Amino acid sequence: MSTTQLSPAAASSDATTPQNKRIYISNLDFSTTEEELEQFLQEYHVVSVLIPSQTVRGFRNSTVRPLGIGYADFASVAEARQAVENLNGKQLRERTLKIKLYVPYSPRARAERRKEKRKTSTSQPQEDPSTVPGDAQQPQPPIPAEEPTSKDTVYCAYLPSKVTDVELREFFADYQPQDIYVYRTNGSRRKVYFHRRFTAALVTLGGEAELANAIETLGTRRLMGKKISLRPARLSKVEEVQHAAARKLELEQIQEQTRQIAEHAMAMEEHRQQEAEIPAAETPDDVAATA
Repeated sequence: MSTTQLSPAAASSDATTPQNKRIYISNLDFSTTEEELEQFLQEYHVVSVLIPSQTVRGFRNSTVRPLGIGYADFASVAEARQAVENLNGKQLRERTLKIKLYVPYSPRARAERRKEKRKTSTSQPQEDPSTVPGDAQQPQPPIPAEEPTSKDTVYCAYLPSKVTDVELREFFADYQPQDIYVYRTNGSRRKVYFHRRFTAALVTLGGEAELANAIETLGTRRLMGKKISLRPARLSKVEEVQHAAARKLELEQIQEQTRQIAEHAMAMEEHRQQEAEIPAAETPDDVAATA
């Protein structure tokens, strides 16, 4: 099974920083297309949109199904905020959308939020740090240089547009490929900026050694004739996609059960109608009466 990868965008760990021009959209109808979502957001000068999808391998073929979430990048922070303020709670395809500014995973920000909650839950007065001797002050945790990365999942960028999990599984065959998530996004050409179609993937391998060896060995090889880029995947993206895929699969199971019940009911009704059309067998008295 697989899904897709976000188009690259610089985002701060704080959603209120000027660099953040991306929003996160959930509760999308599964039949919503990226073109429809782009049209829905066009008033706010959307630059590009992405609806992650999941490639599900069947016995005879593979199908691509969306995850019910989406992302959108805007030309400015102000337009991204306006889109959130004005469109959160609005409906698209009879589904009430939940829209917020995109906030990347940040261990430091999470720790600060927990610390703030502890402060508000106690009535004890807080000591002014300026009155504490320098030797007694506790050092602040360092800001991480970059976001934590996975020890077993590789991020594959600049993939061929028609790649599927089948080709990726063959490409990483020597490194015990597990889950494969493929991402595709369409860019907008209305603005000055040109965003080409971007295809990427997350591939979970056998372990830390397999990840390092795959990046070193396959990083210079071509996939389907195209040069690609490999690097460790961000933990926040791996967790987000796995959670979305799990929710999607759960919904698919419910839909499949509903379909089977409906098919069974239709089969029973068809059988009943056929039974009603079969004429009753003639008895000896009926034959005598006819004669």
